Amino acid sequence: MFTIGEFASIGRVSVRMLRHYDRIGLLAPARVDPDTGYRFYEVGQLTRLSRIVQLRGFGLGLEDIARIVCGDPDPAREREILEAAGAGLRREIAESRARLARIEAYLRRREGVPVMSTSDTIAAELRRVEPQRIAVLIRPAPGAGPENVGPVIGPMFPEAAGLLAAAGVGDHGPAIAFYTYDESPGADGDPADPSCGDGLTVTAGFVVPSRVREVPGLEVSDLPGGEAAVTTHRGEVSGIGETWAALVDRVREQGMELAGVCREVYWTPGDRPQQEWVTDLVQPVRRVS
Repeated sequence: MFTIGEFASIGRVSVRMLRHYDRIGLLAPARVDPDTGYRFYEVGQLTRLSRIVQLRGFGLGLEDIARIVCGDPDPAREREILEAAGAGLRREIAESRARLARIEAYLRRREGVPVMSTSDTIAAELRRVEPQRIAVLIRPAPGAGPENVGPVIGPMFPEAAGLLAAAGVGDHGPAIAFYTYDESPGADGDPADPSCGDGLTVTAGFVVPSRVREVPGLEVSDLPGGEAAVTTHRGEVSGIGETWAALVDRVREQGMELAGVCREVYWTPGDRPQQEWVTDLVQPVRRVS
């Protein structure tokens, strides 16, 4: 048998990680000395450890790894988990390529090389939008980006729809969301604390008729009208950031400046594949004096 240090060295993991795997039931030692508490591992356990390390290298979380390596093997479940991880990586690659293209275009423009503006890839319409009454939930998210916002906002729409249905509001409009950064002091109450403003506040729900005054469990308020730049994003919401950045480029090219938080209006039912989603970005603007 191997001591925990020997097993960690052979398996190319840390002793601390092996102890963590033991705590969560992912890989328990073969024997623990009752007097000293020392952990010992059998050579056959290297196979499971190697598989765990490989799956970690794929970017899987420990919860998904446990579903694969613990209990009876389920090839279909393993494929489902790995295909989801692969889809996430493809989204990250596409987003990284888009960011890289924008960086390269920015540098070329700074060097005086004529390039197509990223805003040329979208159609932006300047128009006056009417005030809207909304009924929403408000939840904190740990930060920006799909990996932080997705798990928070995903359940908010069905929950809000259920509360509207319970209140008898069946004729509501499209789903809507916007995001504001947390400006509260840091953990120690000091605004200068580095943790200040790290979080994000997610506001999500539905446009409702003006007659709606109150919905139990939801915040009902009015979004102001005014001049806005509007464009349409088609496809997965993970790419909305790039569309918004291109919209900002177009706004600036037309002598406008941002005048508020962008609203995302979702026209496609949430049960449809994200590739089919149609989302309007409504960015309040004002003319530069």
